[in-house]
Amino acid sequence: MVQKSEIQLRVAIYLRVSTEDQAEKYGLKAQRAAIEGIIKSRGTLEDGKTPAMILAGKAYEYVDIDISGSLNIDERPEFRRLKEDILDAPEGSKPFDVVAVFKIDRFARKLKILMKVIEFFEEYKLEFISATESIDTSTPFGRAMLGIMGVIAELESETIRERTMRGREQAIKEGIFMGTHPPFGYQKKEGRLIPLEVEAKIVRGIFHLFTVEKLSPQQIADRLTEDEVLSPDASAVKYKKHKGVSKKINKPYFWRAEVIRGILSDEIYIGIRYYNKTKDRKRLPKNEWALANYRHKEIMLMHIFELAQQQLKAISERKTLTKKKEESHIYLMSGLLKCDFCKGTFGTTDMMSWTGGKKKIGTEPLRYSYYYFCNRKNRKKFDTICPVVPIPAEPLEKYIIDFVKDLLSDPRAVYEH
Repeated sequence: MVQKSEIQLRVAIYLRVSTEDQAEKYGLKAQRAAIEGIIKSRGTLEDGKTPAMILAGKAYEYVDIDISGSLNIDERPEFRRLKEDILDAPEGSKPFDVVAVFKIDRFARKLKILMKVIEFFEEYKLEFISATESIDTSTPFGRAMLGIMGVIAELESETIRERTMRGREQAIKEGIFMGTHPPFGYQKKEGRLIPLEVEAKIVRGIFHLFTVEKLSPQQIADRLTEDEVLSPDASAVKYKKHKGVSKKINKPYFWRAEVIRGILSDEIYIGIRYYNKTKDRKRLPKNEWALANYRHKEIMLMHIFELAQQQLKAISERKTLTKKKEESHIYLMSGLLKCDFCKGTFGTTDMMSWTGGKKKIGTEPLRYSYYYFCNRKNRKKFDTICPVVPIPAEPLEKYIIDFVKDLLSDPRAVYEH
């Protein structure tokens, strides 16, 4: 029997889905429905009419998409927003009383993460409920049970991860391609990479333009764009190498120099494939990568590929030398400034970063003027250019520095902020 309460509690919802498989099994609709069910099951207040729990509202529904349960809480955008809503609320007027989740192992895959969350909730007198487990964090027994379930969830996660890793490595040794979609120039049949001739022909053409005609990666990109050759991402969609639509923010025929450099330096085209390139979500140096024993069909001959590597190395050395000779300038705001105009204008929901650059304003003596401008002004990287006018660096940096100095001059203001 549900114990009657005297005060109606407002419930915030935290939902999380990571991979597509999880989304199918623990989709947002299923999670939300289960939480709404547990709220209704709490019955009414002592008057017998007023619901004991109600949803706090859409503003207090936090949904992290494509986020792993092993990530720290502060690495999850929506949980950060939940914390901010609590921390920013006026004293004595928190926006909700309870945080509800679908399942403990959906919420946190590591015990220490779970315990930190519970400590935060206890500090701000928030209750915590799970739709699929009977958890009451207001009692010592409830907290102990939560800890036990957290240990089980972490053990299960580690067991699944270890089993998946072993199966993945065995599959790679047998020649199975485990990537999300095959690289440009290849298709996947029966799990293995085989050349997709329509793309392989373009790969061979890129190597020819670079090694024989001596065109730079940017010149090759310009030529492919001019000839309206489908870019790798658009080609993958056309030939059904992965599901969905292209995520490319440029036109389907627009090529970038870094894509060309990536193709020219990728050993996949001589039948060599590496795996385990990352650890703890960080990219490892190449000498720590694992080499697959299975050799798939190559697209390029070894001697042409090696010639390309020599030319790429020579270009890199020349760029390094040129960069050292140029006058250096520290752009304090590079990457911190964001372009609000580009948000939603060019088919993207993200704000484009601004970067620093210089322009000659004299020859004797040689002087430069420094600016900040939207990265989308680079015609080598984007086919549609941002029209926002660049901002002179000196007055902007002076304003920021003076503002920070004023802020730091009064430690109380910093502490309160």
